[in-house]
Amino acid sequence: MIDIIYYLATSIIGGVVLTLFANAASIKLPSALKNLRGTFLSFTESVPVSLVKGNRDLTSKPLTRAEVTATFPDGSWQRQAYEEYKAVLLDQDVIFPCIYATKGFKTDDQLYIFIDSDDLSDRRHIRALASALSVYLPQAHALGPNTSLVLLARKNDSPRTIDQYNSEFWQLLDGLAKLDTKPWPAHVPRDINTDKWCFCFGGEPFFTVIQTPAHQVRRSRYAQGLTIVFQPKWIFDILFSSDAKRAGALAKVRALLAKYDPIAVSPELKNYGDEGSREAKQYFLLDENIPAPCPYDRLSPAEALEA
Repeated sequence: MIDIIYYLATSIIGGVVLTLFANAASIKLPSALKNLRGTFLSFTESVPVSLVKGNRDLTSKPLTRAEVTATFPDGSWQRQAYEEYKAVLLDQDVIFPCIYATKGFKTDDQLYIFIDSDDLSDRRHIRALASALSVYLPQAHALGPNTSLVLLARKNDSPRTIDQYNSEFWQLLDGLAKLDTKPWPAHVPRDINTDKWCFCFGGEPFFTVIQTPAHQVRRSRYAQGLTIVFQPKWIFDILFSSDAKRAGALAKVRALLAKYDPIAVSPELKNYGDEGSREAKQYFLLDENIPAPCPYDRLSPAEALEA
């Protein structure tokens, strides 16, 4: 309740100030005040869309690497989550299998969003991610061929089970589908149990991967704090521009996986669209080589998410 009152109060005050500054052009004010108006409006457009109270942050604006380090000081949970993610990608002793994630980090093609718990069914997190994806998509092509939106969650001292994370991951995707304001792409079927299905948002197909603190055997799907990566699928058209490039890249990733994980490479990792492939089974991999259950036959149609 205190957070809500705090937010409303600051919103009302901010709204009054913005109204005054917005009308400055039509009011005979000193030029210094008009200049201050421009400075103020520029500042408000540049800061993350967020509600910050203590250690709580509901930022929905995707941040660059520089913005992450400028926004969150050392010791904050957001900075810790980011540094742990960074350390895994840049580890020189044990090479992370997804070489494109590492390239995307090094070339600053990635953007980041933070959520304050690993409860993926939390409606706040679903809304924040939908907003972040909506902001991310229009600029994604300009970021580079290894771009992705990375969600980093606050570390949980009592992590959920793998089954719980899987269930809530699908609740997250279903919640995003409910909030989507653009039509589902016509070339992608709505039925999940098909070889051409993939998650879509904002009219764009995505490949998404989740890592959790509950994974112990499949190290490539382990993270100290829950992490989800959303990759627009058009990046694969660039990276795998020929069958030879695709085959070579996939062979390299699978070879790295075989070294990284103490479990055999999942048989679910197949080429999208190949007969018998199911992309939904690649998003969330278990600590054993059986498919993770998907609780949906198809994601919900777009609608307003209940408060």
